[in-house]
Amino acid sequence: MLDKQRYEAQGLELDASKLIVEAQGVAGLTDFGPFEFETALRKLLDCFAKDMPLSEQGMALLKADIVRLLVNRLRMERDIKAHPEILQEDVSDPFIIIGLPRSGTTKLHKMFSAPDTVQKTLFWRMQNPAPFPDAVPGEPDPRIAAIANSGLLTDDNPDMNAAHPIAIEEVEEEGLVYQMSFKDYTWSQLLDSPEYFDWIMSESSTEGYSLAKRVFQYLQWQDGGKRGRPWVFKSVPHFAYLDTLLEHFPRATFIQPHRDPHKCIPSFAKFTSGLAHIYADSFDEHKHGAETLRTWSIAMKRFLAVRERLQLDDRILDVDYELVRHDPMKIVREAYAKSPYELSPEADEKMLAWHTHNVQGKHGKHEYSLAEFGLTPDDIEDNFGHYMSRFINKH
Repeated sequence: MLDKQRYEAQGLELDASKLIVEAQGVAGLTDFGPFEFETALRKLLDCFAKDMPLSEQGMALLKADIVRLLVNRLRMERDIKAHPEILQEDVSDPFIIIGLPRSGTTKLHKMFSAPDTVQKTLFWRMQNPAPFPDAVPGEPDPRIAAIANSGLLTDDNPDMNAAHPIAIEEVEEEGLVYQMSFKDYTWSQLLDSPEYFDWIMSESSTEGYSLAKRVFQYLQWQDGGKRGRPWVFKSVPHFAYLDTLLEHFPRATFIQPHRDPHKCIPSFAKFTSGLAHIYADSFDEHKHGAETLRTWSIAMKRFLAVRERLQLDDRILDVDYELVRHDPMKIVREAYAKSPYELSPEADEKMLAWHTHNVQGKHGKHEYSLAEFGLTPDDIEDNFGHYMSRFINKH
């Protein structure tokens, strides 16, 4: 039941116009670029006010997140106006790891990102793609220190650290960039709002991906251009937008690990509940479980339909979760064989070293169950049966 008093109070705090003005003041700029965002921002903030009982810390973090994203858009557009060659950067051929969350995507992302022959989605760069005005060449980038206040580092949260350690100078999924559109699946992983999720699923994702492509061109330009280095991407919401993803990165090499959804869904619910606790004053695990199940069921149906319609079986390297765990170098070598790139001995060695030194459970055991989120095995069978019959049960 909607708590009208809380909704109204939180709505006053989450005032899009005030946050926009604050961001413009911080940046000293007014041009956010060619992509309209206010409709999405107002929808997102309204759903936060309506559906998440924010703690005092959560309210402060959320408002800071919004201002940070807006400031980055402002600074990026200023730099693109000054350097229009940024939009000539070629980001068309990344390695992209797709699949259900908690299916081995993070391990593959970090392994593929280990060598210096690729471009890395480092956490501090994903949080702040635009350089800070006080950056001094040759000194530590101030964006690195700024991440300490993000609220997302997992060192002090054993459950989250066991599931998905987040560190300042490690690669992290680039869903953080897609948040800049305010109309993206990534937000719904934090916010249990059927209204918001259904709205973004009904909207076009084209502008969000166009904005993200612009960000990666911007980051690549900052780092001296492509220089033969492909990006390595991994963001689980790509699963719902495979057609749009292909439009913007048409020469991508796709790798998809497959793991039983009986494990993936409660594991992801456990991790994202940890994220929600950073922001929420109270939290309903069963509601979260039901919404996690529903969103990934919808995403899976959309993914399978697009995969069939676009006949993408030959474009996607399908791999079993156990291979990710025990012999991931086989996956790496097959992926490189499908890509425009050669796997150098040095890159091979660095990826193998990452695998060797990062065994499962290194940061603690991630424990979860369907029952703690009010789910049953039948719920999984009912929602993922077709996927499992094609990709899981055959193994």
